[in-house]
Amino acid sequence: MRLTLFSRLILGYLAVFALVIAVSLYALQELQRFDDITQSILDRDNRILDYEKKLADSFLSQVRYERKFVIAKDQALYREFLKFKGDFERYLNEASGIADPKLAALLNQVKQDYDRYHELFDKETVQIKAHREYPQGWYNREKNQITDRILGLLEQLQTERQQGTYRKVRELADAGARARDAALTITIASLLFILVLSLLIARSITRPISILKNKTREIASGRFEADLRLSSPPEIGELAASFNLMCRKLSEIDKMKSDFFAAMSHELRTPLTSIKEGTGLLLEGVGGATTEKQRKLLTILAEESNRLIGLVNSLLDLSKMEAGMMNYSFEKASLAPLIKKAVGEITPLVEAKGIQLETEVPSGLPTVKVDRERILQALRNLIGNAVKFTPKAGRVTIAARTVTGKVEVSVRDTGPGIAAENLKTIFNKFHQENSGGAFSANGSGLGLAIAKHIIVSHGGEIWAENHPDQGSTFIFVLPC
Repeated sequence: MRLTLFSRLILGYLAVFALVIAVSLYALQELQRFDDITQSILDRDNRILDYEKKLADSFLSQVRYERKFVIAKDQALYREFLKFKGDFERYLNEASGIADPKLAALLNQVKQDYDRYHELFDKETVQIKAHREYPQGWYNREKNQITDRILGLLEQLQTERQQGTYRKVRELADAGARARDAALTITIASLLFILVLSLLIARSITRPISILKNKTREIASGRFEADLRLSSPPEIGELAASFNLMCRKLSEIDKMKSDFFAAMSHELRTPLTSIKEGTGLLLEGVGGATTEKQRKLLTILAEESNRLIGLVNSLLDLSKMEAGMMNYSFEKASLAPLIKKAVGEITPLVEAKGIQLETEVPSGLPTVKVDRERILQALRNLIGNAVKFTPKAGRVTIAARTVTGKVEVSVRDTGPGIAAENLKTIFNKFHQENSGGAFSANGSGLGLAIAKHIIVSHGGEIWAENHPDQGSTFIFVLPC
C-alpha cells in the first residue's frame, strides 16, 4: 500500500522526532559526563591542591618556629610550633581521606618523613630543655634533608593532581567532539526531511558544543579566563558555569605556582651570594694565582651571579608587593635629588651607548611623601628601560613638573615605541615588549611591574604613552 503525502510527512516528522529524541538523550548523557568530570575536578582535584598549599604553608611555618625556638629557646615559639603541627596533621588526615591510591601513597610518604622530622625535633627539644650540649649541626642537616623531601613530595602531589586535572579536561574535549559529531550527523539526516527543523537542531546543539570545544582547547593551552557565556540549553548553561568555576580554580592554581616560584627564588639567593663572594675571593687571588683565561671566566661568573641575584631580588620584591608585605618608610622629600642620583648611576651605560641624556627638573619642586629607596628603585627601572630600548645616538629625557597639586615625572625615549594594544598590559609582570626590529631587547619583564606597585603604593598613578614622532613616554604622578 502506497503512503499518502500526509502520511509520508507524518512518518518523516516522526523520523526526525525520533532522531531528535535520540540525540537529546545522547546529549544529556554527554552533559552528565561533562558534569561528572567537572564535579570530580571541583570536589577532589581542587580540594587536594588546596590541601597541598595548606600543608606546605603549615609545614613551612613549623620549620620557621622550630628554628626560632632552637635559637631563642622561647616557649611561646614552641607553642606556635605545636599549633601549626596540629593544623598540618589535620590537613594531612583530611587530604588522605579524599585522595586516590596514587596520591594516598605520596601522602603516606609525607607522613613517614613528617614523623621522622618530629622524632628528631623532640629529641633535640629534650636536649635543649635539659641545657645539654648536643650535635646541633647534625640535627640541622637531618631536619633540612627531611624538610626538602617533604616539600618535594608536596610539589609532586601538586604535579600529579594537575596532570590528573588536565587529563580530565582532555576527556571533556573528546566527549565534546563525540557529541558534536552526533549533532552533525542528525543535522544532515534532518535536512532530508525538513530544512528549517534541521537548521534549528544544528543551531541549538552544535553552537554550544563548539564553544565548549574551543574553551577546552583554551584551558589546555593555559588560558584560564572565566568568560564562557551560554544562554541555552540550561544544562549547557550550568556546564558553562562549572567551566568558569573551574577556570577560576585553575587561575588560583597558577597563582600557587607563582607563589612557589617566589619561595624558591628566596632559597636561591643564599647560594648565589655564596657563589658571588667565592668568585670575588678567587679574583682577588685568595685561592692562589690565576691565569688570564681563568680571570676572564671568573669575571663572567661574577657578572652572571650579579645578574641572577638581581633577578632573584626583583622576584622577591614583586612577591612581597603582591602579597602586601613590602615595608615602606615614608618621609617628606623632593624628587629632584632622587632623579639626579638615578641619572648619575646610569650615566656610564648612557655614554657607552652614545645616547643623549637630558633632564628637565625645575628648581623649587614641591616635596612629596615618599620612601626614598623605593622611588629610586622605580626611577632606575623606568630610566633603565628607556635606555635599553633607545638606539645609539638616540635621546632619553627625564622631566618633572607640578600639575594640580601633584608632582609629575616623565621618562621619554626615542626608541621603537610600544604597540597600542600593549600600552595597558606593559606593566603586567613577565610582560616583554618585542619591537621586532633592531632595537628589541630582552629582560625579566619585572621592572615595570615593580615600578607600578611602588607608585600605586605611594597613592600615585603610572601609565605609558606613544609619542607622535617616535618612541614612548612613561609617566607617573605622586600627590604632594
